[in-house]
Amino acid sequence: MRPSTFIPAIAAAAILAACGGGGGAGSVGTGTLSVKMTDAPACGYDHVWVTVTKVRVHKSDTASDADPGWAEVAVTPDPGSDGRRIDLLSLQNGVLAELGQTALPEGHYTQVRLVLSGAPGANQLVLTSDKSVVNLDTPSAQQSGLKLKHGFDVAAGETVDLVLDFDACKSIVKAGASTRYNLKPVVSVIPILVGSIEGGAVTPEAARAGAWVSLQRFDPATGEVSVVRATGVRLVAADGKDAGTWTLSPVPVTTDSRGYNLVIGAPGYGDVVYTNVPVVSGAVTAVPAVALSTSTARAIDGRVATAEGTGSVQALQKVVDNTDDALDVVIEAAFANADAMTGDYAVSVPAGAAKVAPLGAPLATAVNGGKYVVRATDGATTQDSALVDVSTADATGVDFVFP
Repeated sequence: MRPSTFIPAIAAAAILAACGGGGGAGSVGTGTLSVKMTDAPACGYDHVWVTVTKVRVHKSDTASDADPGWAEVAVTPDPGSDGRRIDLLSLQNGVLAELGQTALPEGHYTQVRLVLSGAPGANQLVLTSDKSVVNLDTPSAQQSGLKLKHGFDVAAGETVDLVLDFDACKSIVKAGASTRYNLKPVVSVIPILVGSIEGGAVTPEAARAGAWVSLQRFDPATGEVSVVRATGVRLVAADGKDAGTWTLSPVPVTTDSRGYNLVIGAPGYGDVVYTNVPVVSGAVTAVPAVALSTSTARAIDGRVATAEGTGSVQALQKVVDNTDDALDVVIEAAFANADAMTGDYAVSVPAGAAKVAPLGAPLATAVNGGKYVVRATDGATTQDSALVDVSTADATGVDFVFP
């Protein structure tokens, strides 16, 4: 997603994957769990390091950390460390890092925990602005494992395909004017059936360094906009792929006729939006090359006042306004975590209109150029601003107060 002054969005995924297989007499009653990790765009950081110690799974979604019955994927630690240190930003465009695997008793599992190290310096970032290395403060409660509730089945002699999507940028929260940053992991679970999307080159070349690709879903019934996966573009040719191209993999399959909305953008350029993007299990969806047009970058800023310092905002834009509300398309143009100490936030969005079309159709100018709704949340409830128009100037003082 588009970079912001504080915390732009970047996504990282921990993938529970394995290669299927038949079950002989010796494998009856157990399956195999293999864990990998991947990531998305840099957006404001040169590096984001996390140290993973293990992944835990349980058949009960109410099991506590101390309850019996946990199975673990123990990650092979780096020398002198309690886990494996991974630069998430080295894992883009479908690149995966192997973490480990374990045998699991067959049955239905409902809880997954991703466990990070709490050792000093285990989790760090490097700011693009001044190249400084900053330790991420990791609350002790999260060192026992971030709890995820998601059901999956393990059959005898079979393997499991699950994806834990670790949204690294949304997980990093600036804390005041100091150099303190908090690590508050935001992780979701991607279903078993997955495909992939391959994109043609993004031009002009000058846009590529900050370009991002965001696969999104809009629910017209609730108005919710969620980011499913995100990535940057290749700055140089690699793995048989040209510079400027990109890959989103793995991606959950689409389950309805709406498909996904695919948003491509870069700082100083207008967004390109493809709607009705399908993803089929085991297949590759092709997206054509995209030429971005320049657009003035505008700032929207304000404050999100919350009791716990957990505020964040989305800048939302309706790019398709249909007489049938069910056919509207709303995108997330930018995201930011509010400062944990002050509540301040800022996002950067295009002043001009996006280009939009169903995948496979010619692009056309979207409605509502330069007009956004800012949606704030305290983690439990949401508030929407009035329409914010930045077509001619920045917008300041877009504030929210949560009880």
